[in-house]
Amino acid sequence: MSSTLTQRCYRFYMSTHSGLNDHTACQLIYKRDIKPRLPTETHRMRVLDIGCGQGTLVKLMREDGLDAWGVDISEEQVDLARAEGITQIFLADLQEFLENSESTWDVVVANDILEHLQKQAVLDTFDRVHKSLTPGGIFLARVPNAVSPVGGHVMYGDITHETWFTRRNVAQLAAVSGFDSIETFPCPPPAHGLKSCARLAAWKVISGLFKLALTAETGQLRGHVVTQNLTFVAHKSSAGVARDLVRDLDGGSTSSNSS
Repeated sequence: MSSTLTQRCYRFYMSTHSGLNDHTACQLIYKRDIKPRLPTETHRMRVLDIGCGQGTLVKLMREDGLDAWGVDISEEQVDLARAEGITQIFLADLQEFLENSESTWDVVVANDILEHLQKQAVLDTFDRVHKSLTPGGIFLARVPNAVSPVGGHVMYGDITHETWFTRRNVAQLAAVSGFDSIETFPCPPPAHGLKSCARLAAWKVISGLFKLALTAETGQLRGHVVTQNLTFVAHKSSAGVARDLVRDLDGGSTSSNSS
């Protein structure tokens, strides 16, 4: 993507359809996709949200007792965060911030941000996140799922999207960046009311058919994630020794909760 397109889109990202100020959606994502993946012991845990936007996740994590901070390149979004009293936000390019910051983090979160990066930048981000994590720390991210039969709405719904992800290629990225293990999780429709519960029930039936089709195509019975987005948790070894995650994936020992 050209620098002109990048600069024009991100300068006014909140003013376009993809930057809608939807606190409710962010709260649902946090409750369903992020909070359950965080370590159970969160007291004084240092968390960095890269590409934090208006800082809603930072606020939610701080309300849960985490020492959460954010970084975003959009001056418009950072100004909106600070106007809401969320001051723990750095205005910076995430690559430069991770490269130059001397801070270390127990958790780095990337919610709907990695897809905006080109492939080399995605790998650079994995490398820099791994370097910035404390031993035993985790990289927790939500990304578009290219395997999903209905994923086009997410993948192509924003002109700034550059890279798509699968359970396998996030394992590849984690492996070459030195992570010790990785887990992947589906992101089904959230259940927060009668209509959404009906949607979730319908999705469980439909997703079962999708997984059956993938099983027929690939011969693999387990591990299929067919939701529009997936969440992964990459673990940094406390001993500094990385495993072969792609081989683990083929052997079935890399965790995946399919849906």
